[in-house]
Amino acid sequence: MKVDVVIIGAGPSGLTAAIELIHHGLSVAVIDEYYRPGGRLLGQHYEDPKAPPDERIWNGKEIAEQLAEKARNLGVHIFTEVTAWSVSREWKIDLTGANVKAVFSKVLLLATGSIEKALPIPGWTLPGAVSIGAAQTFTNLHHVAVGKKVMIVGVDPLSLSVMMEMKNAGIDVAGMVLPPLSPALGQNDSPKRALKRLKDVVDLAPNLFMRAAGKIALSKFPNLTAQALRFNFLKVNGVPIHFRKSIVRIEGDKQVEAVMLQSISVDGHPTGKVERVEMDAVCLSAGLYPMVDLAQTAGCPLVEIPELGGAVPLHGSDMSTPVRGLYVAGNITGIEGAKVAMAQGKLAAVTILKSMGRQSSLTVNEAMVEVKKAREMSPLRFLPKIEEGRSKMEEVWKKEGII
Repeated sequence: MKVDVVIIGAGPSGLTAAIELIHHGLSVAVIDEYYRPGGRLLGQHYEDPKAPPDERIWNGKEIAEQLAEKARNLGVHIFTEVTAWSVSREWKIDLTGANVKAVFSKVLLLATGSIEKALPIPGWTLPGAVSIGAAQTFTNLHHVAVGKKVMIVGVDPLSLSVMMEMKNAGIDVAGMVLPPLSPALGQNDSPKRALKRLKDVVDLAPNLFMRAAGKIALSKFPNLTAQALRFNFLKVNGVPIHFRKSIVRIEGDKQVEAVMLQSISVDGHPTGKVERVEMDAVCLSAGLYPMVDLAQTAGCPLVEIPELGGAVPLHGSDMSTPVRGLYVAGNITGIEGAKVAMAQGKLAAVTILKSMGRQSSLTVNEAMVEVKKAREMSPLRFLPKIEEGRSKMEEVWKKEGII
């Protein structure tokens, strides 16, 4: 099969790019391993207080369906349950799981997204212990409760947003606690560090007073707030957020039966006795990192930038890479929300159209402004120093981007 552009990843960035490209006359194929298009959109459902009143309910499943339907109606070839197992220039993509064994294209756009970090603690392989992303998918896509009484381990923007989604779905979330300090996580999940991350999700608080009070407390008095939280008075949507407790282990014979918790200092060190709390499900959250495997296979250099979530493909602010005909968009470039990913998908498409001598509805600079606006208006900030990470990438690109 031959097309002008192959996109690997049918998430928000990939689908948005596909629509923009085919709308301006290019043939497009989109490839994804999942059984339906949408990526992480499929599990998202929350209220965005920054959006216009008639757009505040963000229903990712509906948005994914709309994008996929529009793409198909325009003639985009969408392959689901298909693995792109080999990528070679310029460009041959070998497939498994499709009648078509390979797709050939002039341009390759990688929109492969991100993957969850593991949180290995004693008992984490018991049935009933799941990742926070899996819990989100079960809740919002399949409408299945992961348990009757659930504990969330890890307090960060992703886990807080999923907790609110689970609570709104009627699931009994007993509380949120921190993971134990470990070499893998460093100090990132000490109470002080976790409180700093809470600023990145305070805009999802249910009313203006809580949003304002939360910003003041977390910005002006973080140490005092961390000390005061030993009294465990903080609740979100009625769920206790235990910033001064961490999990020791998950217990159970054939499945999760309880969690063992321990009080900790503001620096995350154990200070109290271990207590047992009965539970039949545990959701583990340690954050996300970019999926860069295919970028490496395609010959794109990687740059380690912790502010973006780890190793990311070297790329310019227009989503191009130093490899001719290779572009990137979405969480493969750094962990951000779906609205930013969609804006990046459109930007990548505009850049591709320009490189192929096609006119677009936007200029590259206008599309870059749209990405910036989406970032500013995003209700969720998964990484606190994302702008710093983007600036670092721009500096590296200026030095090494032309190969």
